Amino acid sequence: MAKRKGLIAVAAVVAIVSTVVTGTLVGLVVANYQHLGRLARVVRLVTTEYLEPVTMSGLVDGAMKGMVASLKDPYSSYMSPEEYKHLYEQIQGSFTGIGVYISKKDMNKTVIVSPIKGGPADRAGLKAGDVISKVNGEDVTSMDVDIVVSKIKGPEGTEVALTVFREAEKRFMDLTLTREVVNIPVVTAELAKQNEQIGVIKIAQFNQTAAAEVDKAVQAFMDKKVRGFILDLRDNPGGELDAAVDIASYFVPEGPVVYVVDNRGVEEIYNTTHTQIDLPVVVLVNEGSASASEIVAGAIKDSGTGSLVGNKTFGKGIVQSVIQLDAGSAVKLTTAKYLTPKKNDIHKIGIEPDVKVELPKDANGLALEAKEGEPDQVMEKGIEVLKTMMPQ
Repeated sequence: MAKRKGLIAVAAVVAIVSTVVTGTLVGLVVANYQHLGRLARVVRLVTTEYLEPVTMSGLVDGAMKGMVASLKDPYSSYMSPEEYKHLYEQIQGSFTGIGVYISKKDMNKTVIVSPIKGGPADRAGLKAGDVISKVNGEDVTSMDVDIVVSKIKGPEGTEVALTVFREAEKRFMDLTLTREVVNIPVVTAELAKQNEQIGVIKIAQFNQTAAAEVDKAVQAFMDKKVRGFILDLRDNPGGELDAAVDIASYFVPEGPVVYVVDNRGVEEIYNTTHTQIDLPVVVLVNEGSASASEIVAGAIKDSGTGSLVGNKTFGKGIVQSVIQLDAGSAVKLTTAKYLTPKKNDIHKIGIEPDVKVELPKDANGLALEAKEGEPDQVMEKGIEVLKTMMPQ
């Protein structure tokens, strides 16, 4: 029955969208008669005069890509069926590629947010802050991030050539990496080595399984009578909004977790989904903590139920909606911004930690995280702060 209701709701939405689009097109024809006339003339010229044969479907695809690209929003794009398919591969828990999270800093910078530990990119020495300029010799600086991802991915065992610019060193690097199946460790949970009364939950990404995995970890820790939690969101690039709300609900009181505001100023409130754990929490963050990570961190900071330790977050406070079109294509469009419970807009700003940990910087000016076997200064500071919050 629930499925049937969902289908009815979707059908109603499609009908409404169809009506709105039809009305909008009529308005465009009236208001932009001259522009549409020029468009028709360009189509005629291309189809009749261009040297090589063209298809109308190819021209329409190009027009739609250009239309969305004209928004100059690095997070919005028209996606072909193949590009749309690649969009959701990553949230399934594994993918074939080089093991790297990327995002857009602006229209012409595809930036590595973080390499996945142990993956090809990590082994090759790629770092957070590196800018990908070419993939297999093709300039990708102005391409949508999902299109860049689709070009980097490929069959296991094949090679991909990258040209990467390291800003602090003012130099380009050419690397050839072999694609492999990269398993994403979504949630890891263990007792802190320094104090077994503290449960440490590290979330790599807010994908489809993250909330269920965190729930399992929380219940296991509660059975062990832990007295506090470390939530490690360092280098977590984000993911699904619902997963972020579910996970944040463990650590904030009943009420709003995040406000989502559309282009008309209409607010949608995402409230907590279950009861808060009555234990203190410290959240570890850095420059790679983005989007859904910032929703969780912002909710905990605003509610005052925990402390943020580390370095300022990435600063992505906007929401994308993916609208599927015919034949498997889709449009990914920035449709809203999100605000923290205190209605702070953190887009392009980030969230400052309550306790900043000064770490040595790499050549890109980004904080160097601890290597295998080295003391983790941020974790150590987080445990130190958490001890002061734990009931005595």
